[in-house]
Amino acid sequence: MFLVIGSVTADVLVQSDAPLPQLGDDGFRSSNLVFTDAPLTILLGGNGGNSAFVLAGLGAPVALGGAVGQDLLGDALVGWLTARGVNLDGLLRSPTRATSTSTILMADAGNQVVFHHLGSTAQASFDDLPSALLAQADVLLVTSFPLMAQMRAGGFARALAKVHAAGGITALDVGPAIGEPVTLAELAPLLPTVDFLMGNTHEIASLTKTDDWTGATTQLLAAGARQVVIKQGESGASVWSAQERIHEPAFPISVNISVGAGDSFNAGFLYGVKQGWPLAQCLRFGNAVAGLVVGAERGIFDAPSLAAVAALLS
Repeated sequence: MFLVIGSVTADVLVQSDAPLPQLGDDGFRSSNLVFTDAPLTILLGGNGGNSAFVLAGLGAPVALGGAVGQDLLGDALVGWLTARGVNLDGLLRSPTRATSTSTILMADAGNQVVFHHLGSTAQASFDDLPSALLAQADVLLVTSFPLMAQMRAGGFARALAKVHAAGGITALDVGPAIGEPVTLAELAPLLPTVDFLMGNTHEIASLTKTDDWTGATTQLLAAGARQVVIKQGESGASVWSAQERIHEPAFPISVNISVGAGDSFNAGFLYGVKQGWPLAQCLRFGNAVAGLVVGAERGIFDAPSLAAVAALLS
């Protein structure tokens, strides 16, 4: 079984290519109004929610650890995940914090402004995870590291150590690179229990406060990382270890909604690792899953089946 620990968020998409007005005018008037052809869209989001949703669509048994509020958006997220077949025994329904939201103003897939409310995500803790889920997990994906304060304070380390000690596959995604920065010094004690350290080029570089992800990856390996997975957007993805460097290019897909690309890649890559595939094949599979998500009309809601990924690969 896969166990994903991470944020679960309602992504609210507002799409318009019209210029944004300046703030300041009071009331509903021409100076502060933007007409949009596209309707408001609410999607499942969050690193944990996205990855679990994609894994379930591939046919993998998966459980999710995180938190949502006891509100309408929380009900919606729980409904979508339950319908997808995700085990939510480790999902806290916070009575005091609202469901996390990301309000995303999009001109197009490459130009966005995001308003994020952390909400209930900050309340998720190790104690919310039933011991049975950790015992059953043969693959653990830890994500949203900077956002989950209680898990970051020791919960992530305990979860990784438990699954690693039982012989499971462990992965830690260092993103997103927001809030209080994640440092190499902070990660170093966790590295012995992490099989795959994951992140995009910006996130990997930020760990060492440099602009060079290649140099940062070298530092991570020297610090004890076993294998570093670097997501490079339209350039594809790579795995670096002390022994080898493997790269697979991305698929030439027109991007519609970029939200969830990295989470979808993580799900696809780790699905392949669980099958025992060579790492190059895992990279290619992860790229295919991410490509199908970002090119779809409804983004993460159109996350592909195993057959759809196979069709693209063939």
